[in-house]
Formats: sequence, C-alpha cells, structure tokens
Amino acid sequence: MLAVPASAFAFTGVTSQSGQSAQNPVQTSLHVQVSRRRVKFGDAVTIRGAAPATDAGRRVQVQTTPSGATAWRPMATAVVSRTGGFRVRVKPRRSGVVRAIEPSSVALVPGAATGRTGAPAGTPTVTVGARFTPARHESAVLSTRPVHLRGRLLPAVAGRGVRLEAHSGHGWRTLSAGRTGARGDYRLSFSPRPTGGQSLRVVFGGDGGNGRAVRRAGSVAVLHPALASWYNDGGTTACGFHAGLGVANRTLPCGTKVTLGYGGRTVTATVDDRGPYAGGRDWDLNQATASALGFAGVGTVWAST
Repeated sequence: MLAVPASAFAFTGVTSQSGQSAQNPVQTSLHVQVSRRRVKFGDAVTIRGAAPATDAGRRVQVQTTPSGATAWRPMATAVVSRTGGFRVRVKPRRSGVVRAIEPSSVALVPGAATGRTGAPAGTPTVTVGARFTPARHESAVLSTRPVHLRGRLLPAVAGRGVRLEAHSGHGWRTLSAGRTGARGDYRLSFSPRPTGGQSLRVVFGGDGGNGRAVRRAGSVAVLHPALASWYNDGGTTACGFHAGLGVANRTLPCGTKVTLGYGGRTVTATVDDRGPYAGGRDWDLNQATASALGFAGVGTVWAST
C-alpha cells in the first residue's frame, strides 16, 4: 500500500440558492483533503472538506465513477458541522474518480446511479489495488506429482487473469496462468522443476476496476528419490555438532538444511556428519530423524537435494 500526503482538491457541491429550484441547482466548490490516492482493497480513505457555515446540518454525499465514465454512484454521506467542516471514511471497492455533492438535488436510490454529469477539473482519482487472500499449497512435493495452488482475488470479479510465478537466478518466471471464478477464486497448477526449493508468488496485472496486486505464496521443496539408512549418532560427528534432526551426507556442507520425506511424513534435517560409505546409499539418518519419519533399516526416502 502506498500512502501519500493529504492534498487539497476541489469537489463539486450542490446548494439551493434564491431563484434556483432543486431541479436546477447551483454548484459550488467544496475544498476537501483526501488522505490517500492509492490503497489496497479493504483499506479506508479519509475525506475531509469544508462547506459554507450556512450549510451546517446538511448532508454531503461522496460519490464515485470509473475514470472516463459519467454515471456516479454513492459511497457514503457526511453531515456538515457548525463550523462548515465534514469528514467521512470510505472503503472503495474499485478505482475511480471521487466527488462530493449535496444529495437534496438527486434521487437517492441505494446502489443506483445518482447522476450522469462529468467530473469537474481537479477531482481526484483513487486507485484501489486488488488483494489476494493467502494462497494454499503443499510445501514439499514428490518430483512425480504436480503442485496445485488455490486462493481468492478480491474484490470478487469473474474472469480476471491471475498468474503464478517462481523466482530463479534470472528473476521471476511464469509457471501457470488462469482466470478467477464468480467468487474471485482461482486454481493454478504446475509441475516443479527438478531443483531445490522454489519461491512462489501470485500476480494480478490490474485492469480498469482495480490496480495490480502481488502476494508471496511461500515456497515448494521438490523431493527426489534417494537410498538411505539410519544410525545412532551417540558419539562425535564429523561436523563437530549434533543436530536434533541430523543426517549424514558425503559432500554437502555441514549445516545444510535438507527436506526429507517418507511414508507421507516430511521433516527438515541438518547435515551434521559424513557418510554413508557403503551400499551406494545417499543418506544416513540419525535416530531422531529416522523416528520422526517412521523409517527403519535401508530403503528409499525422498530428499530435496
């Protein structure tokens, strides 16, 4: 969310003066301050303004319309104070131009357009960025199985383009793309690369209704089959320390974190010893790691490196 200093804008106000009917009101300028010009969906914008002191007790209506459109819709109302000021907090759903008028000259039908006049010069545009809910996926997957990621984009609008990206040494690259359903829900799938963990994010590029939205979606560790055994590391270790969940490997640096999977369970172990040196095995799990996985003897486990 980007916050900018409050700035003064001229909003359109409507008052009835002598010789003018409600059907032909006289428009005057109401000077207002808008707290933010860019927000995320669900965040509030504070609008403060000043009207003539003679308008004390009257209602001021805040309206919005998409940029380039002329059909205004109500957002909120405020009452002019004895000193002529008014203040209102609104949570805009879509990007658009904002103005303030007195509703005495318009028909107030909830949710209906309240006029088709254009915006006067100087009226501000508030850009409302869309918002992702937390994305859900598995944190460790077998290399033979695709990853499915689900979430929602708010406000809920069907047909919006959403893409899933992964980070590599060359920046972010697109893994999958799709569109939102009627409730803003999306489902994306991809087959992981045969590498270690991948950092993920979901991206909405923005449209006429809402601005761009980006949300990190955690990471996925891709597990590959490897031959392993287990041992009791009650003595000293080649790395000089005992990890709670330890594992021995012939070449990985001491302290390397490794995700291991077996029988539907996964753990993160730390390389704290060297070996194994027999039977072509890749890993030697200490007793705590083997117990956490339900592993015994010699067999195939799934490892992230």
